[in-house]
Amino acid sequence: MYDIQINGKTGSSVGVIVQKRPNIPSPEKVYDTIEIPGKDGVLYRDNGTVKDIKIEIPLAFREQNPDLWMERLRAIKTWLLSGVDNQLSFADDKDYFYRVKKVTVGTAERAVKKQGKLTATFWCEGYMYLQNGAKEQQLSSLLNNPGERCLPVYKIIGEGMCTVTINGKQMKANVGQNLTIDTQRKLAYRTDGTMQNTAISGNYEDMILIPGRNSISVTSGFTLTAIPNWRCY
Repeated sequence: MYDIQINGKTGSSVGVIVQKRPNIPSPEKVYDTIEIPGKDGVLYRDNGTVKDIKIEIPLAFREQNPDLWMERLRAIKTWLLSGVDNQLSFADDKDYFYRVKKVTVGTAERAVKKQGKLTATFWCEGYMYLQNGAKEQQLSSLLNNPGERCLPVYKIIGEGMCTVTINGKQMKANVGQNLTIDTQRKLAYRTDGTMQNTAISGNYEDMILIPGRNSISVTSGFTLTAIPNWRCY
């Protein structure tokens, strides 16, 4: 049976049936437009980002006990709107997921006593993310990125001044036991949540991983791991 999974929980586990496989739109790349006096038209420069996409999924459910129909509906809405880790994946593409930014649930229709249907709409980042890229992993001196440019979360363990070098570009950090560098959110913090933005120097953009092979090094005596956030269109 075709199924979807939200935050680690399948639709079938809450009694939901996907009425129709959703159409998945391709992301639209964002371009800066540049007008040059005396030149016809405009120039377009890829700024490295994509717009969000909208995925609409028609759902149906059945409750054998008509008196529990509303209870079933509440459980389904809780599943759709829980917003724990905000991941949406499909049964026929389990190795990938979408990062959900917003969910809306349409009006629930009750054509007969036991049956109901509704449409859930997911506003997602334009990229698809690989499941194995959402796990923390040890970094080697050469790391292959299987997708598009990605924004990792680096974790450093050690004590003192440390330099992380990615493809020849450096970020320096004053590490007190541990430090997390989140290149997407542009934040640095300890595992207890204490902000450490002033403990680093350098550009977050220099820490991205490009498609294909990346060279990585860290100061001796420190351990460097990352959640790479592998992604593709």
